[in-house]
Amino acid sequence: MSEEDIQRTLVAEFPSLNFGIDALGAVSVVVPTGYTNLSTTNLGLFVFETSIDLSGYALQNKTFYPYSSFEQRAAEVSASFTGVGPAPTAIFARNVIDITIVSSIPLDVSAPSMINIIGQLPGFTNLDPFGAGTYRINRDPLIHQRKLIYSYDSTIAGTTGSSVYRISSDTSASSLEPTAADKLYCYRIISSNAKVGVAFLPAARILMPGTIATEPTLEYMMRLKRSYELANQV
Repeated sequence: MSEEDIQRTLVAEFPSLNFGIDALGAVSVVVPTGYTNLSTTNLGLFVFETSIDLSGYALQNKTFYPYSSFEQRAAEVSASFTGVGPAPTAIFARNVIDITIVSSIPLDVSAPSMINIIGQLPGFTNLDPFGAGTYRINRDPLIHQRKLIYSYDSTIAGTTGSSVYRISSDTSASSLEPTAADKLYCYRIISSNAKVGVAFLPAARILMPGTIATEPTLEYMMRLKRSYELANQV
């Protein structure tokens, strides 16, 4: 590491979300906190967008080299969904999905694209699991990706069906690739097809420690060229 190299931890902050879904699939936001509501009947779908400004480093022709990424949550996830219909449908419908992504290029924030990401994280040869097209993107710009599925836990449920939800699936697909972009685009996608109840998802943050450094001119120019090509994929 040269004297010009800088150690820095990049941070993306996401607020909490409290939403409800009734027996007919109608979705209501109990506490609006900046999330975009893309919900449809029978699917609660919310997206929060923020960014990390790296323009100061870009003006100095610097590159960010992440060496890890991890997340923090302010509290537990809880919900009171009782489900509808015969078992096991009512039980499986209680899941809540929480996805976080940091990308060096902007993503298409539309309901079809977000539904594709809920089905499978981007960066793979993804066919839309719902059969309505594709959402494909190279893995390189997807610096951080994590998908958590929270599920109802009968062992700690209350008498009204309320429960602290436990993580039943934890999927990561972070590229941790260096980037010379002047901005990182950060997303939190929350969804559920649960019925009859409300859910609370606490505030969250992503932390990415790394090095800000100067790389050789040719390598830097090739990285900028690659970033431009990847941005045109979306």
